[in-house]
Amino acid sequence: MQNFKIWLLIFVATLLAYGSSLRYGFSQDDWYFLLISRASNFGDVLNFFNPFVQFGFAFFRPLGTQLYYYLFQDKSVAMHVFMLLVQSFNGFLVMRLVERLKVKSPVPLMVGILYAISSVHFLSLYYIAATQQLLAASFSLLSLIFFLERKYRISAILFVIALLSKETAIVVPAIAFVLLLVNKLKPTLKAFVPYTLLSVVYLLMRLTTSSSVQSEYHLSFGPSILTNIRWYYLFAANFPEQLVSYGLPRMGINLTQFITDFGASAWIIMISSLIALFVLIRLIQTRRWLYMLWFVIALGPVILLRDHLYPHYLDLALIPFLLLLTQDLKLKTQYYIFAIYALTALFSIQFSQLHHWTTGRADMAERSLSGLDWKEICTHDSVIFVGEGKRPLELSYALSLANGPRVICNKPALQVYYGNTILQDAFAVQIDKVFD
Repeated sequence: MQNFKIWLLIFVATLLAYGSSLRYGFSQDDWYFLLISRASNFGDVLNFFNPFVQFGFAFFRPLGTQLYYYLFQDKSVAMHVFMLLVQSFNGFLVMRLVERLKVKSPVPLMVGILYAISSVHFLSLYYIAATQQLLAASFSLLSLIFFLERKYRISAILFVIALLSKETAIVVPAIAFVLLLVNKLKPTLKAFVPYTLLSVVYLLMRLTTSSSVQSEYHLSFGPSILTNIRWYYLFAANFPEQLVSYGLPRMGINLTQFITDFGASAWIIMISSLIALFVLIRLIQTRRWLYMLWFVIALGPVILLRDHLYPHYLDLALIPFLLLLTQDLKLKTQYYIFAIYALTALFSIQFSQLHHWTTGRADMAERSLSGLDWKEICTHDSVIFVGEGKRPLELSYALSLANGPRVICNKPALQVYYGNTILQDAFAVQIDKVFD
């Protein structure tokens, strides 16, 4: 009963922070995932987990993608409710993990709540396609908790489930090693045999079945690694993702332009800067370098992706940051820090809701669903969405090119085009009213 009350508290906090996500429907990759998640029989469902069956998807995330969309179908609100439940559960798991690191109360509960409401999860909760990140975090946290309890077989099974959600979970064994060092325990071969064998098998399977991905996923070595670590560190302090577009050479940030563009909203930069500075000072004072190692290792799968910077990759790296923020302080100071971080997180979430691409594209997709005559559109075999300027391009992002219309019309062979001029053999759909 006590556990339920604690989870309920974290759920209420999560709902206050991210409850507005319930109003956003499908957009962008959601349409593609809906298309590749169709199954006419149980065999098709099992094939979701067959890495040698290609669906045109460059990644192997059957649990976090195909099965997830198959089970929920087109119920976007139910999916958002599920996402909020998973996020609150993750906050509860973070609390339990911190408890197993022998951290004194009330830090575990504080870290659990702050983790649940941190703005780093904005994309994971407002963009349905990013649920895979939430699920990977859930099973990764469970795996780490059981590992610290020396239940290595259960931990290994949960590790596999995390990998089936998203490949970023591959860092779990390395984090487990760091956690043993944090607890001043000696790592043993017995503890890591299951993790090691499963990691090798998984990597071999992915190497033999992987396909090409977009250029933004290609690795970039050199100074960009430090730049990426800097960005993720700032994200952990509730800097909004939009700040990346104001980056300057040599790790600079054009704050003047950011303030000019967003005015009073830029106060979040000042408060978040103080949080980041405070954590850095705490790191130097306490010399908890294992926490910083944990932070970097957790970002291992994405740290080299210069053109693919998203705060939600901090799901496992955020925990040591929050520990540095709250641990070993006087109780009164802890409450002040808790309140400041929570308020900054709420403001950053609100800021992103107004300015982030995922909410804008979800709104655009919703306007196209309600504003266009889909009954007429779906009677044709070939359609072109026509509008002024860059409007067709913007709509193509929101509807994932042909994927959205094909899902809406339930016509996988529908030919879809976007442009400024009418094609002779395609039914023309005027889209300007979607933007007016």
